[in-house]
Amino acid sequence: MLNIDYNLYDHIKSTYPDRELKEHIYWVWQPNRYIQISTPLNDINVHYEYINGQIELHFEGEDCEKKYNHLIDFLMQETENNENFIWEDWSCGYKCQFAHTIESLGELDETVTLFITKFDNLFNEFTEYRTKSCYTNLEQEDILSFQKDIVEIHELTLEKLLKLPLTIPDYQRIYCWGENNVKCLLEDIFNHIECQGITGHQYRLGTVILHHNIEKYDIIDGQQRLVTLSLLLYELGKYPNLLDEKFASKESHAYISYNKYLIKSFLLRHPRDNKKLISGLLNYLDFSVLVLQNASLDLAYTFFSNQNSRGVGLTDYDLLKAHHLRFIPQVFEQQSMRAAETWNQMIEDGRPKLEAKEKPDYVNTLDTYIYHLRKWMRKNECEDGNERNRIKREFEAAPIINEIPPFGEKFYFNEPIQGGTHFFSFVEQHLLHYKHYARTKEVRLLHNKMAGGSNQWYRDVIEALLFGYYLKFGEFCLADALIVIMRIILQHRYNSGRAKKASIIQYAGDMKVIFMIDQATSPTFFLAETQNIAKELFYPPIRDLSPIRRGMKQTARNIAKELDKEIVIKSFKNLNL
Repeated sequence: MLNIDYNLYDHIKSTYPDRELKEHIYWVWQPNRYIQISTPLNDINVHYEYINGQIELHFEGEDCEKKYNHLIDFLMQETENNENFIWEDWSCGYKCQFAHTIESLGELDETVTLFITKFDNLFNEFTEYRTKSCYTNLEQEDILSFQKDIVEIHELTLEKLLKLPLTIPDYQRIYCWGENNVKCLLEDIFNHIECQGITGHQYRLGTVILHHNIEKYDIIDGQQRLVTLSLLLYELGKYPNLLDEKFASKESHAYISYNKYLIKSFLLRHPRDNKKLISGLLNYLDFSVLVLQNASLDLAYTFFSNQNSRGVGLTDYDLLKAHHLRFIPQVFEQQSMRAAETWNQMIEDGRPKLEAKEKPDYVNTLDTYIYHLRKWMRKNECEDGNERNRIKREFEAAPIINEIPPFGEKFYFNEPIQGGTHFFSFVEQHLLHYKHYARTKEVRLLHNKMAGGSNQWYRDVIEALLFGYYLKFGEFCLADALIVIMRIILQHRYNSGRAKKASIIQYAGDMKVIFMIDQATSPTFFLAETQNIAKELFYPPIRDLSPIRRGMKQTARNIAKELDKEIVIKSFKNLNL
């Protein structure tokens, strides 16, 4: 914690020369010393203050609540989702404290700058908001009527919707509609026009979800459709304000450029009177608009994402990005930007596999592998793959006690998930492990040989457990580990008349293979323990095996034979024979 003295006072004065300072330093104990910094309100009772290792915003005096009641409510509302700002009333009035103690001069400068930047802007926003003309406010109320702390639904035309000050928040996914999405939307609209005419018949284009923040409306769901419709209007000669939004991602720019070309080509094949078409689009395309007022964004995502629309739905991975970005303090903006960019690139890299109806690397890592490993370790039932938001729930930030911070980053697959940068590093680390793991001979052989139908369910379980081994011991005796894990897990297939995915997953948890991996201090202990289990397993007579089960047994034998040179333990060579 920094000592408060005149050297520190001089440093702050030189760093913020345009600010008035007031100090209480001379002849008092450290805990009672403070340095105050003025705010744009030019009121001595409203100031930033460094005291006892903390940066705070103070509203002091007996009449502060009466004088600044609305401003304080506004500031509280604007910072309520930021855990770095802690509001409380105290004997002198109201204060907002930064959640972290200042330990160095650099941290002091960063935090004071954060407070000045954040709250100075909010002071100005509040002033502008209060001095807005009645006309502007009434115009907004004509479009949407708001009430606090509820979710409201309204029916809005495209024109009224685009008149709102819409923004695309940083945590949103990139604009990424492909050719099929754009063509589908255009064909839907123009088929309606062919059947019903340009005007006179409303055409519903699904649900849009907005989050109301004083003067702006963050688009929670509907970005893809609204941007595409804005591009359509642009090609017809009308420029919607939504196109002024910053699309920082290179991928977004690429999609926008290509989609402009698609739209232009489509319009050439469907000649229309542009003015009439613009009027028809603006006045006869409408939406159900859900407006969240002081509501939880997590709640919005969970219950309302992509309802009744043709858009690309918010996936668990979109929700996780938004969830964890909120844990990164605003003072660490560069960290937040890097985390978002890396995450977006991860999603974009996986898009070709998704389009080919295959699992991207991040899905294999977090869903197929780590999700199940974590559930098995905690003896929790694995949710069905169709269960909504199961991955988001599993990888949300675990609760912590603010007085006792986490002890560092181990990146153990089963550790509690820390909110913010740790989570993004956790994913990055495990994704890197997966990429190396997936290139091993053992995994490539298993993945290619055991594919299709129920075989794939067994393969995913075996791969997940083997990944747990790989995270613990690397490639050392990886072939032996695969052979014994495969023998144990496939016993379920030999004993079952019909394979069921949920039953296979449950069986894997009941066999406690991941517990053995976790408890082993060396591969020899794990391999010896699982060898003893395998010795107790027996193949049913050949006559009792169906052709499918015999085929599975033959697949296991083939894998074992191809790994013969890599297997260290001689007795394991015949384990699956």
